This record gives sequence, structure tokens and C-alpha cells, in this order.
Amino acid sequence: MLHSLYIKNFALIDDVEVNFGGGLNIVTGETGAGKSMLIDALQVALGSRASADFIRTGRDKATVQATFDLAKLPWLSQRLSELGLDLEDDDLLVLAREINRNGKNYCRVNGRLVSLNVYREVGGGLVDMLGQHEQQTLLNQDRHRALLDKLGGPQLINQAKRVKEIYRQWRDASTELKELENNARELARRLDMLTFQVAEIDKAALVEGEEEELLNERKLLVNAEKIARLAGESYDYLYGGETGGTSAVDAVGKAAAALKELAEIDGNLHSLVEAVESALYQLEDAAREISSYRDDVEYNPDRLDEIEHRLSLIKQLKYKYGASIQEILEFRHQAAAEIGTLANSSEKTELLKTQIKTLEQAWQQEAQNLSHLRKKAARELEQAAAKELKYLEMGSVAFRVGMTETGQLSPNGAEEIEFLIAPNPGEPLRPLQKIASGGELSRIMLVLKVLLAGVDEVPTLIFDEVDTGVGGKALQAIGEKLAKIGQNRQVICVTHAPQVACFADNHYLISKTVVDGHAQTSVTCLDESARVEELARMLAGREITDVVKDHAEQMLKMSAKLKI
Repeated sequence: MLHSLYIKNFALIDDVEVNFGGGLNIVTGETGAGKSMLIDALQVALGSRASADFIRTGRDKATVQATFDLAKLPWLSQRLSELGLDLEDDDLLVLAREINRNGKNYCRVNGRLVSLNVYREVGGGLVDMLGQHEQQTLLNQDRHRALLDKLGGPQLINQAKRVKEIYRQWRDASTELKELENNARELARRLDMLTFQVAEIDKAALVEGEEEELLNERKLLVNAEKIARLAGESYDYLYGGETGGTSAVDAVGKAAAALKELAEIDGNLHSLVEAVESALYQLEDAAREISSYRDDVEYNPDRLDEIEHRLSLIKQLKYKYGASIQEILEFRHQAAAEIGTLANSSEKTELLKTQIKTLEQAWQQEAQNLSHLRKKAARELEQAAAKELKYLEMGSVAFRVGMTETGQLSPNGAEEIEFLIAPNPGEPLRPLQKIASGGELSRIMLVLKVLLAGVDEVPTLIFDEVDTGVGGKALQAIGEKLAKIGQNRQVICVTHAPQVACFADNHYLISKTVVDGHAQTSVTCLDESARVEELARMLAGREITDVVKDHAEQMLKMSAKLKI
């Protein structure tokens, strides 16, 4: 349950900490004193949208902190452990938000900084809130189905999930089939084009590295005459000798002979002789290789023509399919894979048709099971609602759950759900959103919350002025009902009605004062005598007489007896 709420620099609240108790906690105060601020602060502490507008004028940041006792909530303790947020030995969970004007807001769980998504997940199952906005959800027919399913319990909820999942699979398969059928002609054209492209590439019989080899060979063929001339000149210089001159081999040979003779005189020159003789042998080897290279050079116009045609073909394929032979072959591989996929499209179409038919049959069966569970839940809701409405002075109101078959597949089952009421005997049942008054909506929503409290694990229920538009004996009935809920859940209720406030187990007064020219809101937990004064104010306003105080005391005594 909610143990305490600390608020600092939030709206008109300067610095307040409220310690809540078990049972029914009532919050009262003059209009404009800041009762709604308390609820707003708690919502922010639980992860709702935080705006800089909440920050008190003249301050840079606001802080809200909600502390919960999770001793009786092992399921939530387990979830926190899964998130790496284990509780301390005291089983207290502290959720803290800091809102800054510079836009940097911080979320902390037990002092640890976490993301807003994790923060919201932690606070998601702690509080269920019913206010004016939540009452208006009854005017949305789509909410009726969700409420009925929730009231039906886990079995109904799980069955609704099964129907939704089967519908999703059916929808996905139907969409895929429709795309295949709509694109059949385009797919055929695509298949023909890919088949041609693969055949064109295969016919070329490309080999990686081929283009580079062809370019080198073409370069040699184009320059055959120049190569032969330069090779011949090189040979002549090395070995043949220029006309009227001496070849390099002859010149080095003569130098080697002279050095050899000189070495016989000076033995220190033997190494030099060896070096020159080695150079001579290398020149002779080079000359022989050049001669052989020159003899092999051949100008072959036929081969050159073949190469030019081959390179032209490669260039065309590169223009179409990739910047290199490797990319062309990769394109061919991908095209062949797509051909396989497209060739199986007809088989895929038949498979999808079979799958869709199977899913339709499964949906029909599961939707029928869902309808059965919903009808059972609807009867139980009608019976329970009749009992609760009678208790809330609405015994003449007939409440029914309308179920209309849609005749088509839907993620929500085979029927539309709509709450119907007849406010007075003899009147026909009509949609709730068309004829219900604000007071009726408040009490019907309270009834649903009472019934949901029996199936929910939410430990704290908050009611924000749910008694608006209600008067007379119905207000006392609402107070009694909230007190009854408080026997099993923590209830926090903001109210203007003394008939409701007198049932409080803990009563808090919100008051506003002006300090140094600034409005400031404070929260006080009232003792018994202060409760009498507050109830008297709520009953009479400014003129609080002894008679009014006596009335307030009698209300407290009466409520105490009714709560036993």
C-alpha cells in the first residue's frame, strides 16, 4: 500500500509529507485548496507525464516521492528482482521523480537512477485511479468489452488473447496472399527478366580475374612492334654490338681479362676480378633471355580482335550488373535465389490459402469459446451490478450487457459489447453513453471498481470526486461502499461530501494560506475533534453552529456503527 507521499515545490505545495494508513483515507478541503494537486503529484510519482508547469513559481525544480509497503505483494517484489531492483529488508519501495525547468528530469527507484520506461513499469501495478476522466471511459463503447473481460477473470482474458493472436496470424496471412495475387502479373514479368539476366551472365562464362589478364594481353599485342624493336636494341647493346661498336658483353669481357692479368701482379685484385666476371655472366644471361623474349613476340591481329570483343562483352555486363566481374557474379547469385522464390510463388499461394482456411476455422472455434465465457461473465456482472446499484440507491435502474454478433472476423471476438441501462421502470434499455447522467456514471463506475477489486491485485484504489452529481441517501451509500472496499484494499478518496467523509479511517485536510504574498498548500491529518470541525464546515459552510457540530458528531457515530 501507499505508505507516504512527499511533495516539494509542486504547484502550490511548498514542502509536504503525507503518511497514509490502511483502510479508507479521505481527503477534503475548500474548493481550490489543492486537493487535486495531491492526486497530480501521486500520478507524477507513478510515472505519468511530468511538465515544468508543475514546478512552483520561483523554484528551479520540483520533487515528488511515493513510498510503498510491498510486504504483502510478493509478485511485485519478484518483478523488481527481475529488473535488478531488489528491495531492502524493510520491503519498502521508494519512487522519486525530480522535475527541472531545464528539461532534465530524473527517475529513481530506491535511490537508483533508472529510465522512465523502467520507472513506469515498476509503478504500473501499485495504484488504480478513478476520477472524472476515468468515468468518461464508460462513454466509450470499446471500454465496455475490456471491462467485461477483466471482470471475467484470467480465463476470459487469456481466451481473448488467444482469439486476438489467431486473428493477427489470419490477417498477416491474408495480407500476404492479397499481395501475391495482386502482383501475380508483375511477378511473372520479374521472373522472365531475372531468367534472362541469369542466362546472359551464364552465357558469358565469366571468371574472376579474367578482365585484368585480358587487359595485360591486349597491351602486349597492341605494342608488339615496339616491344620487338626495343628488345632487339637491348640485345644489340648487350651482346650483338652496335654497327661499328663494341657490345657490353665484349667490353666487360675485355675488362675482366685485363683485370685477371693485373691480379697476377697484385693479388689484392682477385675479388674485383670475381665481381667483374659475375657481372659478365649476368649480362650474358640477360642477353639470352632478351633474345628469347624478342623471338617470342608476335603480332596476332586475330587474337587481339578476340580480346577486344571479350572486353567489350565484359564492359556491357558491368554496365548492367556491377562494377566488376565479382559484382556481376554476385548479382547472378542473388537473381538465381529470387528466381527460386518467385518460382515457388504459386506453391506459396496455395499454402497461404490452406493456412488462412485453417486459421479461420480456429478463430471460429476460439471465438465461440470466448463468446461462451463472455455470456457467463455478463450474467454474473448483471447480477452483481444489480445488487450493488440497489445498495447505491439505484435499485430501479436496469443494467444489462448487450452482445451483438458482428458476423465477421475481428481481433476482439465475434460480438460487440455495450452496456445498456434503463434508468426507470418501464423504459427500454438504451446505450449507457446516450442516457446516463453524471451521477449515474459515477455510481456505475464505482460499482465496476468494486467488482474489479475482487479480481485485481492492485493494493491501492484512488477515487477523485467520484461522488460529483450524487446527492441524498446515495452519498451515504457511496461512503459505506468505499469503507467496505477499504476492509481489503487501501482506499484514498478526494470528496466534497460529508456523508462520504464521515466513513474515513484516516481524514486529511487540505488547506491553503498566503505566506509572504504567495499561496501555500498544507496537509493535516485530523484527530477526532478536528474531524468534527471539518465535517461541520462541509455541512454548513461559514455558519458553523453547535447544532451543525452535533450533526457532525452523529454522522461519525453512525458511520462507526455501519463499519463494524
